[in-house]
Order: sequence, then structure tokens, then C-alpha cells
Amino acid sequence: MSVVKFSIKICFIIALASSAYGYGATTNDLPQLLQLSQNRLNKTTINGMPSNDSRSLQLSSSTWLTGLPSISLSYLGDLDNSNIYEQEVSLNLPIKSFSLHRSDNKLKQLTNALLDQQVALQKLYLSGLLRQSMWEYRIASVKLEQLQRKASLLEQLYAQQKQLSDAGELPAVNILLLERERVDIDLIQIDLMQQQDESLALFQSLTGLSDIPIRIEENNHNIVDLDAQSINGADMVLMQHPLWQLQSLQQQLQDVIMASQQAGDQDPWTVSLTAKETAGDQFNDQHLGLGVNIPLGFGSALSQSELSVWQKDYQDHRINSESLYLELKKQSQKLTLQQHNLQKQHALLQRGVTLDRTITEDLAKVKDQNQIGYEIWLRRYMDALDTESHLALNQVAQQQLHSQQLQALGISL
Repeated sequence: MSVVKFSIKICFIIALASSAYGYGATTNDLPQLLQLSQNRLNKTTINGMPSNDSRSLQLSSSTWLTGLPSISLSYLGDLDNSNIYEQEVSLNLPIKSFSLHRSDNKLKQLTNALLDQQVALQKLYLSGLLRQSMWEYRIASVKLEQLQRKASLLEQLYAQQKQLSDAGELPAVNILLLERERVDIDLIQIDLMQQQDESLALFQSLTGLSDIPIRIEENNHNIVDLDAQSINGADMVLMQHPLWQLQSLQQQLQDVIMASQQAGDQDPWTVSLTAKETAGDQFNDQHLGLGVNIPLGFGSALSQSELSVWQKDYQDHRINSESLYLELKKQSQKLTLQQHNLQKQHALLQRGVTLDRTITEDLAKVKDQNQIGYEIWLRRYMDALDTESHLALNQVAQQQLHSQQLQALGISL
């Protein structure tokens, strides 16, 4: 269960954002970025040992033997000096029963499926980190672009007001108000540039590339609206999640092992090939024999303590499965609700931009009459620019939620 618990924490490292704005110098396909990150991760070393240790691939089990063959040797001599002795050599082969052979085949299939799901979980984890780095960089870039637009307008306004102030037509405080606005912009820019640097550093450590791709939108997937799906439909979507699949396979593995133990399949059929010689002064008998020891499959081979442990593990697994499903569903529904809210905000922001422009134009007609009028106009002008920035970021956030939903549903790049 440790793999699942560790993976649950990993799974919810979810990336954000996407928009029509493009930044970067490369145009790598996102699946290629994921493959590149996988290759780099598999080549890393931890404590001097490869993370993809190949020794596990060298392990194998016998097809028809449950253990190693053994040889039994025995010698018996007389105690009355009659020169009679008996010696015996036996080769013992622990043969798998047919039911154990079928059980082992199931275990091999489940083990291979578990390995596949662990690879899928690794891909999902790396996809989350890649999405995080790319979308956070995109968000910071969009915000910087909007701030730069605001700063450029402030520079133009500052030049105009400076001429009027130098000519004595406007008070010097107007210039100070503009400088104060520029200080706030510079402070925000520092934080955004740090976010850009951190996101780029994460991307570079994952892929080894120097630039984030220009096109990072994931428009090739359809997001399932869980609110619009039946209960069975929602279950089918979430049960394809690598975490759910991994946990389900682990339980199937335990069930097969327990069923095999209960049926007594673990007890081998023992085939013995025996050579025996009995000799004395007057005779010498030699025999060859074949013996088979087959356990009888009556009742259960499990003790009550073993059965109790299995029942406890089964209940723990059931609770963990239910918790995982509810967590995945809650996360998906939360993101769907956020998507709906962003769509509502988009319409309101568009309306707000229109109103801000109208108000700013009206206030501009009286802004030069007095200082209070100028301050009101300047504040409304800055608010109008902020509203336009919020509208641009809302468009980014809607793409962000698309990527975030893909991650929550367990869909890799």
C-alpha cells in the first residue's frame, strides 16, 4: 500500500494555466517533452545506483518447480556382523500442481500490469511537473506583459504631466502620484520575474531544454463534465486513473495469492526417483522406484490467524479505495465548478471593461479642473487597466483549468 499512499500525494501536484499568448523559442510536442523527461529521470542515479535497477529484470521463477530439487542419501548396516547392508539414493522434485501453475500465470499477468501502471503513474507525475512549470511560466509572462502595457502608458502620461508641471500648469503632486504607481508596478514585476525563473529552472531540470515551448495548450482532449454524467459514467472515467488502476491490481494480486494459499496450492507435488540396494553375503537386491506425494485438497489450508490478517487487509484496502475514489471525484467536481465560475467571470469582466472605458472617458473631461478630479481620474484609469488585465488572465485561467482537469483525471501529456 505504500506505493499507492505515496502516489496519492504525488498525483495532486497539479499544473495551471494556458492562453493564446506564446512565449519561448522551441515548438516541441508535449508528448515528446514527457518522453524526454522520462529518459532523463531513468538515467539519474540515487546513492550511486541506477534508479531503473536492472537486477529486478533478471529475476525469474521456474515454470514447473516450486523449489530446488533435492537428493536424499541413506546407508544402513547390520549390528550383528552378518555383512548385510542397505543403501538408497533418491532424487526429489517439488512439482507445481496444475492449479498452482494457473495461479502463477495469473500472478505474472498481474505483475506485468502493475509495472505498466507504475510507468503510467510516473508519466502522470512528470506530466504534472511539466504542466506546473509551463503554465506558471505562462501566467507570469502574461502578467508581466499586462504590467508592461500599464507601465508604458504611465510613462507616456508621466512625460505629458511633467511638461505641464514644469510649466506651472499642474501641481507637482501629480507627478508624484504617477511615480508612486510605477513603484508598485516595479515591485510586482520583481515577484513575477522570480516566478518565471523558478518555473524555467524546473522545466530545464526536467527536460534539459533551455526554453519553454511556445504552444503548450492541450486542446486535443475532451474534458468530462462529471455533473452531466451518470454515476456509472463518472465511475468509468475515474476508474481509468492510474492510481485507481494500481490499487485495484494490488488487491487482485493479494486475492490470487490468498486463494492459492487457501486451496493448498503452495504445497508441492513431490516426485521421487529412488534407487535402492540391499546386499549381504548370500544375496544382492537392487530396485528402482518412482514415488508421488500429492496433498489432498480438502478444507482450507489457511490458519485462522492468516485468515484474520487477510480479512483485515481486505477491509483496509476497501476503505482506501473508497477514500481514493471520493478524493478524485471531489477534485474533478471542484475543477468543473471553477471552470463554470471562470466563464461567468469572463462575461462580467467584459462588461466591466466596457464600463471602465466609458467612465474613464467621462472623467478625463474634468480631470484638469482640480487636484481631486485628477486623482479620481487617475485611479479610475488604473482600475480600468487592471480590469483589462483580469480579463486577459481569465482567458488564461480557463485554459489553465483545462490542463488541471486533465491532470486530475489521470491523463498524461
